[in-house]
Amino acid sequence: MAMGTGAKIAIGCGCVVLLAGTAVVGVVGWGAYWAKGKLGEAAGGLEKVAQKTQEIERWQKKADENPFTAPADGLIQEARLRSFLDVRKEVFAVYQRHKAEFDSLGARTKGKQQLNLSETLEAGSQLASLFGDVRLTQAKALAGHGMSQEEYRYLQMAVYKSAWAAEASKDSGKLPSEQMTEAAKQMEEATGKALAEAKKQGVPGSAGLSEEDQRKLQESMGAGLGAAAKAVEVPRANVELFRKYETEIRKYAMSGLEVLSL
Repeated sequence: MAMGTGAKIAIGCGCVVLLAGTAVVGVVGWGAYWAKGKLGEAAGGLEKVAQKTQEIERWQKKADENPFTAPADGLIQEARLRSFLDVRKEVFAVYQRHKAEFDSLGARTKGKQQLNLSETLEAGSQLASLFGDVRLTQAKALAGHGMSQEEYRYLQMAVYKSAWAAEASKDSGKLPSEQMTEAAKQMEEATGKALAEAKKQGVPGSAGLSEEDQRKLQESMGAGLGAAAKAVEVPRANVELFRKYETEIRKYAMSGLEVLSL
């Protein structure tokens, strides 16, 4: 089965552990000597990763010393959005610096169904290097802007919701929550008219419905949409703020890094 570059790189992440226990057994002579050298390089790389991890943790701890409470009204403050974007900008620079390496590896392994040992080690090393560099840059930037990881995640989610709401409201000018609220009201009204018509026509069972029963039935028909509207509610001010900075937000999106919680 053909394996994409992404899958090859993902497998590369775990290759060092496997190689440490089994690779040397499978080679002899010069091959064993070569493999030992490669594994030595990998071990050295892991030691550097461990050191970098400790540094990352120190910066993250410093960043998290900044208290954060999510605003009750859900409003994004422009100054904090600017800080969020400045953090993303610094991460983007690291992402771009590594991009050429991955493009080169992708070109050299294009069409291959299986990576050789050297390519697997290289791919794993590059991915670990990218992850470590991005994490460290992000942690330093957060600490520098007085932003905790909790606030960063909050702003990240708020930006995504605002982006979706901005796109969904382009045609009608109404936010998704407003559209759903209107739809819920229309459904309740339609249910009331249908019940009134049923009574008028003498539909069996309709005459026995009390006004309270009718009210509850109408409300239940629109309740689902009403709850959905609440779930996707975004302050209009957030949407306008998103549109103001949309170019920068999209430039520094790097959506692939969300898989790595970045």
